[in-house]
Amino acid sequence: MNRNFFCTAALLMAATVCVTGCKDDSEDDLKNVGPSDVSVFINEVCSSGTDWVELYNPSDEEVSLAGFRLQDNKGTDEEYIFPDGAAIAAHGYLVLENGADFEFGISGDGDEVKLLDASYRLVDDIIVPALEDGQTYARISDGNESWDVVDGGTKGKDNTSAPDEGEEPGKSAVNLVINEVMSAPLDGEFDFIEIYNPGMTEVDMSGFILQDEKGASEQYVIPEGTAIAPNGVVLFTQNQKENPDGSFNFGLGSKGDKVVFLDHHGDLIDEVELPAMEDGTSYARTSDGASEWAVTTTPTAGKSNGAASTPSLRGVVVINEVYTFSDQKDIDDLDYIELYNTSDAAVDLGGLLLWEGGGPEEAWTIPAGKTIPAHGYLVIECDKEGLHDDPVNYPSWGLSKNDEQIVLADARQNVIDEVATPNLSENEAYGRKTDGAAEWVIFSRLTPGGTNDGTPEREEVVNTSGVYINEIFTNDQDSQTAGWDDTKDFVEFYNATDEDIDMAGFTIYDDKREEDSKYTFPANTVIKARSFLTFDVYKDNADGPAMGLGKGGDAIYLYDADGKLVDMMETGDFEDDEIYSTGRKTDGGAEIVVFTEVSKNASNNGKAEK
Repeated sequence: MNRNFFCTAALLMAATVCVTGCKDDSEDDLKNVGPSDVSVFINEVCSSGTDWVELYNPSDEEVSLAGFRLQDNKGTDEEYIFPDGAAIAAHGYLVLENGADFEFGISGDGDEVKLLDASYRLVDDIIVPALEDGQTYARISDGNESWDVVDGGTKGKDNTSAPDEGEEPGKSAVNLVINEVMSAPLDGEFDFIEIYNPGMTEVDMSGFILQDEKGASEQYVIPEGTAIAPNGVVLFTQNQKENPDGSFNFGLGSKGDKVVFLDHHGDLIDEVELPAMEDGTSYARTSDGASEWAVTTTPTAGKSNGAASTPSLRGVVVINEVYTFSDQKDIDDLDYIELYNTSDAAVDLGGLLLWEGGGPEEAWTIPAGKTIPAHGYLVIECDKEGLHDDPVNYPSWGLSKNDEQIVLADARQNVIDEVATPNLSENEAYGRKTDGAAEWVIFSRLTPGGTNDGTPEREEVVNTSGVYINEIFTNDQDSQTAGWDDTKDFVEFYNATDEDIDMAGFTIYDDKREEDSKYTFPANTVIKARSFLTFDVYKDNADGPAMGLGKGGDAIYLYDADGKLVDMMETGDFEDDEIYSTGRKTDGGAEIVVFTEVSKNASNNGKAEK
């Protein structure tokens, strides 16, 4: 999920420097430091209906956006921070959407949209005028200085291309269904569309779309703040003179029509073809959320269709832990989903369904006879590449490293449990803090088939110091390496601020995180503004970190004097003949790369990469 961090170290000489002024370790010191040298443009903005922002990269190289910030006129109060691994392709577009990416709204009455890099330097800034529904504000051509209001927009495409006219939608991961439709109402009644939520959590339907067979030309955008409760229904009725409080303006044909339900991305949630119907009848699922439909002479607008009941295993069998970082190349390292039985009796799981982001159409059925013991576990390995050659006992899909949705349901697709995973790194799992508990956390160790109780959690990296692990060299060579007078491993730090910083009390650990191998920076250890501090790292080091860094991959963790994790970096797996280092592509930058040109205690900018 490109979420790795990396770091380096070098030898600090015994001579110390007295600091005449201490830096106030606040975020404000890193802001307002002038424009960024990154060439990425805010290219198009929609503030009418579903808010979204399109970015454009005019360069010939992919640009990392890790740590970048997107803001509206409220600045840091409502900003979106790009995750590790975020990038935009050469000459490519990246569309960010309200609700799925950023949480703030872009006002249709006019607003500001600003893009900042990881050091809070301004990349681009525009003022969006007032827009009407269906309009966007776009550059005349991609990256052009001139802007114009566009009807329809060109979301994710060249701004000189034809405006969008409703492309075939993709499949949404939202777990809602169209439950009942009225297209032949009696006098005094109205067409209606009923939506049902079979899930366990409330779903925000803001910006979701209802259409008939005419598509976007007659669609209804569900208002902001509209939500649907677990196992609940929401009713939308036709807006007419006799029904001014209704919802959608289009009419449904009694001789046959189509209802389409889209999420705020325009991806398909559900759709149904309506047959010809007699007045007073509706077309409904035979029970709430069921796959079968029937014409009924007793419509139940806004009420349960009956028959379906809450799954008896809800709250009994739960998704307990998920691992998503496998590359699916090793039978001993596969993505997995761990189930846990909270009850005092064994449970038969045969016939239950399990699916991921592909939706129920790609559901895997737990085979008959599969049981889970009382207060026990069942680990289901995801075998996308067919390494087990057993699709009956192993789902033939993998899990995404980037934000996966996992659902456990009964045979009628009624949800028993579900979880949305965050971005995870290598050797990390997402699980309930204790077995069966409500709170979910990121664990720094995998425990498939074992208890989550006491499993160490991942620490959040919050860099308030302005000092970064900048480069790490881990494959100590037997012969001298050009550029420095010895061959020891090293870790290099960089001060990205304009003030000297006293590092006294800061500590570093390797991936073992053991107290006896940590190194604490001595008093008056000063790193100059915009400068480097490098430690040699070897086991018998009397003047610096006395730990070994592995050629097969390692990690360095940097803690401030208050014990807070301010930076960490993981290194790659290098062969003996590979004289490579791992570091930030530019000094203090967010993107981590492998360098073929090692630069101990010197700038990374412009160095050769692997």
